[in-house]
Amino acid sequence: MGDWSRWQAADAGVDSSYAGYPKEFYDCELADAPGWKVGGWPPWGRTDPYRRYCTVCDAQMAPLLTIASFKWGGGSGSWVPYEDQAAASAGRVAGQSPSQPTAVQVGSTDNMQFYVCPASPEHPHSDLIQ
Repeated sequence: MGDWSRWQAADAGVDSSYAGYPKEFYDCELADAPGWKVGGWPPWGRTDPYRRYCTVCDAQMAPLLTIASFKWGGGSGSWVPYEDQAAASAGRVAGQSPSQPTAVQVGSTDNMQFYVCPASPEHPHSDLIQ
């Protein structure tokens, strides 16, 4: 992950702008899929990743749902779905960003994350906006 020559050998198809920062290439282009998702790994923005625990039984909570302001973003082209690549290249049309097809905006373009207790669905959920 930290060796740029590995990305070149894998023919990852990226320019040399990340050559001095191979870890950032992984984090920005490959690590977490942006957008709305059920389960999986939640994105981290303003805070470092930390475990969330149930307030009732102290079990580690599991990600249930991420509601994202954008389907993809950050200037990265690696997460643009194939069927949206032409729209992404064209840019905004009538004020609507192709990376925001739902027009849902959480906070100031954040993600809303919901977590559930794997031990019991009756235990309270947890949420986080970042």
